[in-house]
Amino acid sequence: MAHENGQPMRKQKNLVSEQSEIEAILQKALVLRVAMCREGQPYLVPVNFAYADGRLYFHTGHKGMKMDFLAANDRVCFEVDTEVKLLPAPEPCAWGVRYESVVGFGRAKIVQDEAERLAALRLIMERYSGPGEFEFPAANLARTAVVCIEIEEMTGRRSGF
Repeated sequence: MAHENGQPMRKQKNLVSEQSEIEAILQKALVLRVAMCREGQPYLVPVNFAYADGRLYFHTGHKGMKMDFLAANDRVCFEVDTEVKLLPAPEPCAWGVRYESVVGFGRAKIVQDEAERLAALRLIMERYSGPGEFEFPAANLARTAVVCIEIEEMTGRRSGF
């Protein structure tokens, strides 16, 4: 397995290659970190999110740094991690970390379709609160943008289990 830059991936034993396992890590993680770049300036932000059908969704305001960066460049990198635990050892260089993670690349777009926007917001709510009927006040919807990341590539890793 090689990274997008053509370099071989180190530590093949930590690679999670089954799509179902990668998706399970995405479903367990509580926070999605999204990295963006504008005019050579990187920007990384943690967001609440939902995953469905090869897409990641998060919500934000219509104005702000996320929207400015995405307007300038729709290419993003994302990361989640879960099950993180420090593994102490008697010697300093023998310490380790148990974790599962997913890193990927994709393109972000602002969801314009109202049905998709509402479906994404419901997915996010269900992810954090469980199944239910969610009605969103019109004032809240008016100030909320939904971003969809179309995943192009993602890789899972697991260590310390």
